[in-house]
Amino acid sequence: MARAPKRCPLCRGPHTLLRESPVKVLGRTARALTGVVRRTRRRLLTRRPKPGEWSATEVLAHLADVELAWGFRIRKIVSEPRPVLTAFDQEAWARALRYPRLDPRALFDTFRAVRDSNLRILRSLAPARRRRVGVHSEAGPIRLDQLVAHLAEHDLNHLNQIRTTLRSLSGRR
Repeated sequence: MARAPKRCPLCRGPHTLLRESPVKVLGRTARALTGVVRRTRRRLLTRRPKPGEWSATEVLAHLADVELAWGFRIRKIVSEPRPVLTAFDQEAWARALRYPRLDPRALFDTFRAVRDSNLRILRSLAPARRRRVGVHSEAGPIRLDQLVAHLAEHDLNHLNQIRTTLRSLSGRR
């Protein structure tokens, strides 16, 4: 009998897209985004598929900001005993930082640089350090390895979102 996927402490659901090591997934995201950003005209990257839905540029901005925030969380968990991990309002960030007006290529460069830094840390950790715990202000205690799995699932979700958005805007199915 197949075992039910474990529930994530952050999203409260199973990670259904994650089929391999979260760190491997995180390592491939920048490569996947490179192709999208280089092949796609800015006009398509900045266009929203429907009112109220994010454009590919807005998703890139979100990914870059999440990478910064999660990099801080990773460093806190690795360095401090049971640190508090503060939640943030992604919609407030999108409005205040004016995501639609940002340059998608600059966003990608930011994402890639911070992701590379975060991956260097994650790849250097001994297994015991990956099980260290932080206390999320909304979700409660979470181990670093759980946080990393959630981030990998987050990447996969948003890569799918970007691909679907660009396909629909270019008229491809």
